[in-house]
Amino acid sequence: MYKKVPKGLALILYITIFLTVLSYMVQISQAQSKTDLENTMLNIHNQERAAVGVQPLTWSNSLATDSQSWANHLTTLGLVCDDQRCDATPHGAKNENIASGVAGLNSPVELAQLWADEKSKYDDGQRSGPGIGHYTAMVWQNTHEVGCGFSSAGGMDFLVCRYSPPGNILGQTPFG
Repeated sequence: MYKKVPKGLALILYITIFLTVLSYMVQISQAQSKTDLENTMLNIHNQERAAVGVQPLTWSNSLATDSQSWANHLTTLGLVCDDQRCDATPHGAKNENIASGVAGLNSPVELAQLWADEKSKYDDGQRSGPGIGHYTAMVWQNTHEVGCGFSSAGGMDFLVCRYSPPGNILGQTPFG
């Protein structure tokens, strides 16, 4: 009734099944990491926005894709950090915040928190300025969406978040 399957064919079937299951597990892991970054970045941004009475942001997959592409690109540039500072990180768009550092030194949460911590330098009514532009981009009242990407390679970590519509507009204030 049953025919014996040749050992070579059986081995190929077992390998195919194993690789299919492994691939599926990697996809789940990557999706989970993406969801974790999304939730974490939304929480940090929306906590800061709530503190100043601004509506929460929603996640944009297209902004996240663009941010991830730029973060990946930054890891290919050979930028370096030492104990004191990092090389200047080029921007890929006007509507973005970028944080960089030595690989593994800070989590994405800690990097985003550096932007939020700029609020201690903020004076009411400022649009932007030295040491506050990341914070004001986070809480800009006319911004409705955010998408972020994180990449680590070549000894560097990069967190990129992009906003729509962009903030830090001349002649406007962030909130209030």
